[in-house]
Amino acid sequence: MGELDGYVIRYGKNPDELSKTVRIGNASTMEYTVNNLDNGTWYFTIQVEDVDGLMSAPSAPVSKTI
Repeated sequence: MGELDGYVIRYGKNPDELSKTVRIGNASTMEYTVNNLDNGTWYFTIQVEDVDGLMSAPSAPVSKTI
């Protein structure tokens, strides 16, 4: 991968089907809050994207129960 351009967070209530996506176009962003989540357990992965549009493999899913 080349120069970092941003991040993609994928999330959902099923770790095998993360249907929601947030793109963060600022490579210097170190934290992000996903708002308006219903009660339950949510799963998240993150990927990095370089300036050429190449994506890393997704991270292992992490979970948060609300």
